[in-house]
Amino acid sequence: MKDESLDYILKILKEEKVENDPDFNEVIGFLINHRIAGLFYSKIKKLQIKVPKKVEKILQENFKSQKRRVVYLRNTIKEISDYFLENKIEHVLLKGSILSNDPQNEIYLDGERSSNDIDILVKQSGISKVCEALTNLGYVQGEYNENTKQIKLYDRYELIYRRMNRGEIASFIKKTGDDEIPYIEIDINFSLGNTPNDELKLLNDMIDTRIIQRGKVELSSLNSEMFFLHLIMHQYKESTLYFMVERNKDLDLYKLLDIYYLIKKNKVDLSKIKELANYYNISKKVGTVINQVGEILNDEEIKIIASSFTYEIPKVIDYQNKKVYEWTVSLKDRIKEFSTIKYLKEDISNANES
Repeated sequence: MKDESLDYILKILKEEKVENDPDFNEVIGFLINHRIAGLFYSKIKKLQIKVPKKVEKILQENFKSQKRRVVYLRNTIKEISDYFLENKIEHVLLKGSILSNDPQNEIYLDGERSSNDIDILVKQSGISKVCEALTNLGYVQGEYNENTKQIKLYDRYELIYRRMNRGEIASFIKKTGDDEIPYIEIDINFSLGNTPNDELKLLNDMIDTRIIQRGKVELSSLNSEMFFLHLIMHQYKESTLYFMVERNKDLDLYKLLDIYYLIKKNKVDLSKIKELANYYNISKKVGTVINQVGEILNDEEIKIIASSFTYEIPKVIDYQNKKVYEWTVSLKDRIKEFSTIKYLKEDISNANES
């Protein structure tokens, strides 16, 4: 991707003036890959920026589709939230479920923020209750087949393998009967790091300090600082896992934009974030992700914020093969490429990190 096309996109996302037209083939591909086509459409309408009619139609269709999905998911979130709250099941909803249900639409309008699934954070001791609750609501653990339009259930081996080797609970799925949104997927999160026992105190404290957000849906949420820290920890985790780089998900721009807008719209107290980062000994992780946001969005204010923490260019760990890699190009060079795994070089000297 050319620098001009990337700069054009970033300026519009930051609501800045643009002058020259980019290569719209590059722009559309990038927007769809990073799941921000709906957001970009909303920004060009707000800024009254003219784009070719064909481009506008593609972006508008994406925006409308995302809006329908958000509204549909909202009904599902309400069903899950009502059941969990009524049965006093300890949990919090995360990411898009919260950002898309802000009563004031201060971060995103419906259709701007893409959500493919519903993420739930629980303590390790609460996993069984949440799994049982989702089963009671008609969900099963498996994978939806787009061709057969059926759910293939995971066997016991797959469930155990995912838990032991990836530190994850296999996704819960339920068919909807809707042609556009044929199934709902729910992911249960019980770790903030690369292994199940990373940052357990922070995770437990996140849930213990949860609040009830009464917006478009009443739901259990993290308070504003803990919500911000969760986004940070999630991005740090994904940027350090080899299999996420393989899946081209280590630098998803829509996730970085969540953090960017929360900072720029003053929705988080950065002095409290600094206190919490020091208390939980995660200052380097916080600084690293904020620096990613500042470098990629080319925002000097956010770069300065990052410099008030410590930060690094994190290594990438392949736990399965016990290897550690380092990057050979910059963040800006990586964001311009669809696949960046070719820019990893094995770091023999630090192999013991894996």
